[in-house]
Amino acid sequence: EKGLKKYWNSFKTVLASKKGLSTMGIGLVISYLYVTHESPGAQDRNMADVFKKGKIDQGVSPPISKKLVKRENLENVVKNILQFSLQNYFLISGEHGTGKTTLVQNAILSLQEPKGVIHFECPSDAKEFAKNLSKHLDYELYPFKLRDIIIMQLTTNAIRKADYYMKKYKRPIVLVLDQVDRIAKKDPEFLGMLQDFAKSGADRDTLVIVFIASEGSVPQIMKSRSAWSRASATFEVGDISDEEAVKFLQDSVKYLTGGRFALLKNVQELNRVDPKNLVEKFKEQTFTQIKRDLDTVDLPENHEFFIKLIEVDRIAIKKAKTIIPLDTIHKLVEANILKEHQDYTVSFHSRYIDTYFKE
Repeated sequence: EKGLKKYWNSFKTVLASKKGLSTMGIGLVISYLYVTHESPGAQDRNMADVFKKGKIDQGVSPPISKKLVKRENLENVVKNILQFSLQNYFLISGEHGTGKTTLVQNAILSLQEPKGVIHFECPSDAKEFAKNLSKHLDYELYPFKLRDIIIMQLTTNAIRKADYYMKKYKRPIVLVLDQVDRIAKKDPEFLGMLQDFAKSGADRDTLVIVFIASEGSVPQIMKSRSAWSRASATFEVGDISDEEAVKFLQDSVKYLTGGRFALLKNVQELNRVDPKNLVEKFKEQTFTQIKRDLDTVDLPENHEFFIKLIEVDRIAIKKAKTIIPLDTIHKLVEANILKEHQDYTVSFHSRYIDTYFKE
């Protein structure tokens, strides 16, 4: 407590910008952790113990490792990121429903203590970040008015003195920030601040931050900033293979779901409730949703663009623009009809979209 008061007295007279205040949660969390090792109190020891044991943010339900296909190769890569990575931070990305969160949670659960890893699901409102994170780490926020604290300076001073965990366990602590899309959508500047903080921790080799996000705006925002220099190559999580999908479900639904976890779960749930005519019911559900999505774009199903895409699988955006307007392509991407790839090509968003147009 005395250590934190000293930092507080150094900065309490300085006014923080509204955006700067957004980083209060992560700043106080790490500050508390590092001050702990110099003047441990009951709360501080509790929080350090949380890192040692590891923790996942389960939300309303526990991980579904027993219900989904195990991907041991990917889990081993994630374990290496969580345990042996120094002087870098990471971005794990992939389409919605590909199992990013489940993969990371299962990797954390399989680690041996001391794990040193905390998984945290970011709230949609940046103002809730501090409260939710402190609750997740089992400590109460310091009783000063947080709006008066210059978090970035406070954190910088604290990180410089942070060597306890590294000395004892020979690796930095790891904080996994999941669902950062929520933050980026409403407050991209806050995401930038978290990225700066991740770079700062990597520079000092005291903290590894792992961001988890769906493909879209988050990778673009992060890669456009100078702080990306400390990021490791993006780890992309895709669909499982057809062979793995077959092991999980019967062949009759493979052509609809492919390896998309979210769709596999939907089929599994539908089968549990009413297994009769399972495939046709699932097909009707998914195809109805595709029709709704197409209505938002106002493009007929038999348009020559879709016919061409069936023939070639992928089309360069430069060529696609000669068939339909670029803004229509963007609308199709937003409606999850198309997927834009890093090589500046587009394809159908997923297996069941492809199946819909072929049929």
